[in-house]
Amino acid sequence: MKHVEVLTAAWYGDKEVSLTFPDDWNLNKIAFEKREALSTDEMRLAFHQPIGSPRISEMAQGKKNAVIIADDLTRPTPASEVIPFILEELFEAGIPEEEILIFMGFGCHRQMKHDDLVKKLGEDVVRRFRVKQNELDDSFIYVGETVRGIPLHVNQWVMECEFKIGVSGNWPHGTAAFSGGGKIIIPGVASFETISRAHGTLEGGGNAGNVENDFRLNSEEAARMAGLNGSVLTTLNDRRQITGLFVGDLVAAHRAAAEDARKAYAVKLMPDADIVIATGYPRDHDLPYGGIGSWPLRHSKPEATRILITAGTEGTGYHRSGILHRKRRREEENRERDERKPLLRSENWDYILFSQAVGPMEVLEVHPRAILMESWDEILDLLKQKYRDQKPKVAIYPSSAIAYPIE
Repeated sequence: MKHVEVLTAAWYGDKEVSLTFPDDWNLNKIAFEKREALSTDEMRLAFHQPIGSPRISEMAQGKKNAVIIADDLTRPTPASEVIPFILEELFEAGIPEEEILIFMGFGCHRQMKHDDLVKKLGEDVVRRFRVKQNELDDSFIYVGETVRGIPLHVNQWVMECEFKIGVSGNWPHGTAAFSGGGKIIIPGVASFETISRAHGTLEGGGNAGNVENDFRLNSEEAARMAGLNGSVLTTLNDRRQITGLFVGDLVAAHRAAAEDARKAYAVKLMPDADIVIATGYPRDHDLPYGGIGSWPLRHSKPEATRILITAGTEGTGYHRSGILHRKRRREEENRERDERKPLLRSENWDYILFSQAVGPMEVLEVHPRAILMESWDEILDLLKQKYRDQKPKVAIYPSSAIAYPIE
């Protein structure tokens, strides 16, 4: 038997799954370019040679306090690996440890528990530093209105700090073209009103083309208005290791990171494959985000067998914006509650979802066109029956949740 290994369960073990196939099947691993992880010295050099700005230690001179804004587990950014370098810079600038705040800029996502924070920030940082999160019931400070008409309300914990630095990742993003940078402010540390207006009225998209769209430019303007002094952005390999690190001005560093990401995450499609396998890694902590990796399934021929491998360890996930939007809609329509609609199973499934962490009802809630299978042996038996006496072409897209297609 032939074997192909893929990763799953980001943040929850980053487990390797071995996919087996008959020896005479045509296997094709459609992976983005292989890159080695940066060394400690290489990462420190990125902080000593920032892009478009002075060093953090220079910019933070004379500041009484600082905030490091990081993303959450919905993003694969290994913030724990870069925050120690930021702390070195802040200490060099003379900012004492007790005046440094770590702020989780996750917009409308769920609050993070201690174990989540340790995974993202590292145990030492969680133990030593004060950590706050973007609670939507916090006090938000009105900073002004962007030129695109978005009112900017920023969490008070962030605005009360004199020096602000963001930590994020850079990969193809359906709204902001490429993620990271100014997005740490909108939606990261903004109020629900600001987040809702920005997502509801601004044009986005274009992750393989022009990096600059309305949503991206608005987030960067908002970041300037909020006083974000700089950005730290990462490019990752297919094992969630840092292969590129970009430190500096929030726009200049982002553009450099996006150019690197454009090369790092590109893959060539195989549209004629008989079996197409995509993965939600490294964004498969829950079922909705894991679905981001399913895009290769949509580029397959109609008769192809489609398989999505995604752990979905946190199940159906949580996003408070949906809850608040439904509440607002009920108020506008003068309704007390939403209509209860049962989930209906369909015998006509479109793709297989392979996970050992969730149940059928959770999959039905998020992926209504999928059938859950919990054993690769079970899937392989199905494939063998369908392609008996054939030599099917198999396309496997590891880490497709951060990849994007090129011709």
